[in-house]
Amino acid sequence: MTRTNTRSPDEPTPAPSHQDGTEPEPRPDADAETMAHGSSVARRFRPRVFADGLRVSAAWTGRSIIVLAGLFILWYLTKALWSIVLPTLFALLLASVLWPVNRFLRRALPKVLAALVTLLAFIGTVVGIGALTVPTIASGVTKLTFLARANLADLADFVAGPPLNLNVPNLDQVVDTALTQLQANAGNIVNGITTGLSELTSGTVVVLLALVFTFFCLKDGDRFLPWAAGWTNSAAFAHAANIADGAWKALSSYIVAQATVALVDAVFIGLGLVLLDIPLAIPLAVLVFFAAFIPVVGAIVSGLLATLVAFLAYGWVTALIVLGIVILVQQLESNFIQPLLVGRTLEIHPAVVLASVTAGGTLFGIVGAFLAVPTTAVAIVVLRYLRDQSIENRPETGVASRGPGPGPGPGPGAGLGPGSGPGAVPAGRRAKQQRG
Repeated sequence: MTRTNTRSPDEPTPAPSHQDGTEPEPRPDADAETMAHGSSVARRFRPRVFADGLRVSAAWTGRSIIVLAGLFILWYLTKALWSIVLPTLFALLLASVLWPVNRFLRRALPKVLAALVTLLAFIGTVVGIGALTVPTIASGVTKLTFLARANLADLADFVAGPPLNLNVPNLDQVVDTALTQLQANAGNIVNGITTGLSELTSGTVVVLLALVFTFFCLKDGDRFLPWAAGWTNSAAFAHAANIADGAWKALSSYIVAQATVALVDAVFIGLGLVLLDIPLAIPLAVLVFFAAFIPVVGAIVSGLLATLVAFLAYGWVTALIVLGIVILVQQLESNFIQPLLVGRTLEIHPAVVLASVTAGGTLFGIVGAFLAVPTTAVAIVVLRYLRDQSIENRPETGVASRGPGPGPGPGPGAGLGPGSGPGAVPAGRRAKQQRG
């Protein structure tokens, strides 16, 4: 009868022995290896792995240097052609906002008339806002000057009296000193006005070019991608169409969402200024609206300016009330409205927004700060598309790369897929080209 050797799972495994039944002698260096490496397994230095890592690092460093050189060349060309680049960027922003209206008017009007009516309606809206704002500026400045003189005199008496007892110069002396300095620097002021007029002329040219470019974007925007299809192969056109679609949607969504946020700020802050009878309430509300398109910085500057006007007009109590209204409205906007609209649209971290605004303002001034966030949004769309294309199709992980699919949706170039438009390549031939 054969005896089966059974062993409990909890029983330790017997140590291996030599054929003669004796126990194997431990290696003298086993304890040393265990203490040095935490394991009795010997470790070897593999110089090839280090060389491979160094080679990969050098390759990526070289590529990074090439990319930085390309960005520097792009920045240099942008600065050199700024008079053309700036109107083009403004035209794209305006066209992204006006395109839904233009698309609706195309149902009843030809493309040319629809674009013209849309652009004229926009110009009429801007002119109407200016017509309502400019007359209030003159009367508001006069009222603010009168109130500021009386308020500053009361403030000087308060500072000179107990308990402060500070020596404050007479207000009339301050005014006389200011007039003297104004007369002494009349030449510099004239030069500054001349420079301002030249910049105003340049700005007028930029505005006119932007309006003309906007008209052509509204009229022929849906023909740009088919025209580009004739200059590229099918694969490149498919990628370009997808990137253009994502960039256009991000751009238009950002402008609409930011305009909604700016309108909420302007309405509620302006309403508070009107109820407190602050001079220049309507112009300040308009300034709050336009300043809101510069994230973070614009809201702070416009809020401080409204607080300063309230302080000059009625003193520090009213100024604190205005400051409280500004902070309350901006907190409600930043915690509820902006995350709901802008946050879901772009998903950009506030630190990235602040860094982009700072960089844009440093390189291109106030215009750069205004265009910083839309440019960052488009750059993020491109980077996300490149990331999606670089992910391999792995069914076991559920991660799939998003290949070039259909062309853009609504917007200029809607309905343009990689297999449509002039110069498009048939599907079978396109597959052969991609395999080749």
